Amino acid sequence: MTRFKNLRLAAFALLCLCCHPVVAVADQPPNIIFIFVDDQGYYDLGCYGATEVQTPQIDAMAAQGTRLTDYYAAAPICSPSRAGLLTGCYPRRVGNETWVHRADSNTGIHPDELTIAELLHDNGYATACIGKWHLGFHEPFLPRNQGFDHYFGLLHNLDPVEVVYFDDVGGVPLMRNDEVVQRPADPAELTRRYTDEAIEFIQQHREGPFFLYLPHTMLHNPLGVSAEFQGSSQWGEYGDAIQELDHNIGRLFETMKRLGIDDETIVVYASDNGRGPGRTPEQPIRGRKLSTYEGGIRVPAIAWGPGVGLQSGVESSAVVRAMDWYPTLASFAGITVPEGRVIDGRDISPLLKGETKIVPPPGMKKSINALVPLRRRWDPPGEWAEIINRNEYHDAFFYHGSQGALAAVRWKNWKLYLNPSLELYDLESDPGENTLVRNPDITRKLRGMAILFQEEMRMDARPAGEVFLPRADGRTEVPQSTLQSLNVKRDVSYAHYGDRSLEMDVYRPKGVWGQLPAVVCIHGGGWANGNRTSHEKIAQALAARGYVAATISYRLSGEAPFPAAIHDCKAAVRFLRANAREYGIDDAKIGAIGLSAGGHLTALLATSGGVPELEGDGGSTEYSSEIQAAIPMGAQTDLMSQRTREISAVPDRGQIWRQFLGGTQEAQPATYRMASPLFHLDQADPPCWFITGENDDPSTHADAFRQRMTELGKRTGLTVIADAPHPFLGKQVWFDEMIEKADAFFSQTLK
Repeated sequence: MTRFKNLRLAAFALLCLCCHPVVAVADQPPNIIFIFVDDQGYYDLGCYGATEVQTPQIDAMAAQGTRLTDYYAAAPICSPSRAGLLTGCYPRRVGNETWVHRADSNTGIHPDELTIAELLHDNGYATACIGKWHLGFHEPFLPRNQGFDHYFGLLHNLDPVEVVYFDDVGGVPLMRNDEVVQRPADPAELTRRYTDEAIEFIQQHREGPFFLYLPHTMLHNPLGVSAEFQGSSQWGEYGDAIQELDHNIGRLFETMKRLGIDDETIVVYASDNGRGPGRTPEQPIRGRKLSTYEGGIRVPAIAWGPGVGLQSGVESSAVVRAMDWYPTLASFAGITVPEGRVIDGRDISPLLKGETKIVPPPGMKKSINALVPLRRRWDPPGEWAEIINRNEYHDAFFYHGSQGALAAVRWKNWKLYLNPSLELYDLESDPGENTLVRNPDITRKLRGMAILFQEEMRMDARPAGEVFLPRADGRTEVPQSTLQSLNVKRDVSYAHYGDRSLEMDVYRPKGVWGQLPAVVCIHGGGWANGNRTSHEKIAQALAARGYVAATISYRLSGEAPFPAAIHDCKAAVRFLRANAREYGIDDAKIGAIGLSAGGHLTALLATSGGVPELEGDGGSTEYSSEIQAAIPMGAQTDLMSQRTREISAVPDRGQIWRQFLGGTQEAQPATYRMASPLFHLDQADPPCWFITGENDDPSTHADAFRQRMTELGKRTGLTVIADAPHPFLGKQVWFDEMIEKADAFFSQTLK
């Protein structure tokens, strides 16, 4: 491609982009196109000083918009940078600050986060993500579950570290929504194919408003260039790929002009992180991708939209961060960031409209989202309160490295590196970070900002989304993130019989205030074996779903036969009721769950309220032991049945029955009757839902018990877990099904 031809292209691009009057924003919100390029360095466009490539389309965009000279990606690496852009938060605030999401990652943007796509979609925008995602690959984290109506592109990188995950399936796929369009994806086709898809989306939604997020796979290695652009630049394959990007950005502008919507659209161009240092003495920035030198994180950024009131032909040195686009684009769309949503971005719309030369502080109230930064924590201790004000803190930029650690702080022209020692630079006079500056006051101020930021993140950072990946052997495991979300008090004494005490472990979700329903978890083991740890996973899983869950020890039959075990279960309920305020329990909403012998005790606990012989004197006797819901699992509920009569007499198999109940059913009918949940069942009893394995004995279906409950008009039901045996808690898939059903039942009966 000759220089003469490029000059003609630049002139044509300017003609396409100019002649837009500066007008007030129209009644209909503007369309928004966000072009997010991968791994483009600060100096790697014509309008940023590159001489090795010709970028007439992007240069024309800069000439008719605002070119930001001090713009920072959220991180110097891909996935965190994208998380910061889409959430308006430092990646660390949303748990996505470390390295990248590889194909085996089980994390992503938490479903509770509100992405800019979700915000716009909820306010009437059609939304599409076309390009590279790289923000999690399990269902909750996919683009169409993060606010996008339509997705086309690669969920993954194409670098050698990532493609190995796909060797056995034919390579990384190019996707359209849930459909594989091509496998393996061809890097040389991606820029054109993304643009084709983008143009199709624009044409379909020309009536607007639409939000098109266009994160190109280029210019990440491996580079891909179509035949038309191979050899077109003076910079090898990298330069050729830049020129192909530029050409296809021109196609977008041509499409908008042809459809008559160019004066209804905002276009933003930015890179996700830096690439490398400058190449001439006039390009002093140093550092590469992954680093927190300026070359790793300061990148090109251009905002264009003369038809909707954005200024034209302006170069701004205001310090702007990727997180700022979130409230800014929301303001252009006429949308207030919802109350309670804490983000780190500032609304720069007044700057882009030419109303201010700086990012206006909240107190100026220049836009509908001006006050959003005030939602951030601000309670500086005395050491810093006198030297750092709130606006200064909000305007600071906190650099994080590719491993997620805080590395440096920028405020105005000053940049302070924090490790391994404090190093201060004046970026205005020394953008190459070559000459150390001695300024104790500024050093102290920026160090104080870093300390305040660390405290803010410690207090207010939110978790990444996480899906639990089952163990290879299928055994049950509670995710570490679940365990970290819980408070636990272990070895809490709840009952006393002389010198003998019984303990429980109590789990409660962190950060949840108010009264919660409680669930007592009762272990099995034939009344003769086992301990409370066998039900701790049930307690943990239920606590994570919004309950106070207590797994209890009780006296086994070798120590004390019936009715000791039910006395202990009732003492546990009374203890929780007596200490409801301490543990944050709604004492009118207590349930129980247990498997096998624990299932029997759960059913008996549900049906024996007010039976004096079964209350016991383990403590808190002034409180009721009645429960409001029960889930007996693998439970025997009719101890007067013929089956029980026969089993209790079998020499080996019947030993647990005889030890628990003092003999066979034939020899001790009154004791068996007193221990039988069905015998006590009456109108006053709570709802009971039964869970059992498909391969367990049919007696655990509790047919007679459930029929009697139906006759009494009481809520009941049965879940049979396919292929499961009697002891089903140890296999993840069976455990998960049980927990989902238990949570659903307790939610309906206790919440």
